[in-house]
Amino acid sequence: MKLDPRRWVEELYRKHGHAVLRRARRLLGDPDDARDVMQDVFLEIYTNRDRFDGRSSVATYLYSMTTHACLNRLRNGRTRTRLVAIEIGARSGISAAGVESRALAHEILAALSPDDAALAVYLHCDELTHDEVASLIGCSRRYVGDLAKRLRDRIEELEPMRGCA
Repeated sequence: MKLDPRRWVEELYRKHGHAVLRRARRLLGDPDDARDVMQDVFLEIYTNRDRFDGRSSVATYLYSMTTHACLNRLRNGRTRTRLVAIEIGARSGISAAGVESRALAHEILAALSPDDAALAVYLHCDELTHDEVASLIGCSRRYVGDLAKRLRDRIEELEPMRGCA
């Protein structure tokens, strides 16, 4: 028996909401923004149910959706995100250098294309292997290596623009 769309999304939320929230918190560093992203992800699933085609697990699909939603939020609110990171750092006792590094990482992610930013998060934040990334995005391990090299080159281009060279 197939669940109606509303019940299906409710079931997904019960099973995976905590993982979506944890992922968003890790990427954004702000609990309120993370909750907003979680709501956006599940609303997107509800309004566009047909986008999930079953090629991956639901957990993988949600992981990818959450990553992209967070990166879009960072990209769209670069200045606000920088101020939030500084405020969170001040409240949590993170050193000024740590706060600045985090803010710089957010700025670099915001300057990358959505695909490059997602790849950077998968490789450098999540520390996934090339095999794991290949499985997640549906390509070969070799292609992930090529993408990683292109990403390194792009980040090196961005660093001088941000005064990091």
